[in-house]
Amino acid sequence: MKTTIILPDELMTEVKVLAARERRKLGEMMTDLVQAGIESRTRRQPGDQSARRRAARAWLAKWEWMSDELNAALPAGGSIVEEMIRDRDRRC
Repeated sequence: MKTTIILPDELMTEVKVLAARERRKLGEMMTDLVQAGIESRTRRQPGDQSARRRAARAWLAKWEWMSDELNAALPAGGSIVEEMIRDRDRRC
């Protein structure tokens, strides 16, 4: 397929230099570079997403643990909000 794309002059110069060094046609070089870029992005995304998910789960687990600790320290039937209000009133 033929298409027209607009690239910065400096980038196109780099592509031409790479093609000349490797003694390849410019079209072949562009195809390989675009393909490599696509593969790089698709390879990186799942890992990034799973790392973000693990970080989010760890953050949530920490908050759940803190909530459990606070609830255990409260009098029976009390809520964290009620305790915060009492604490605020004691300080005022």
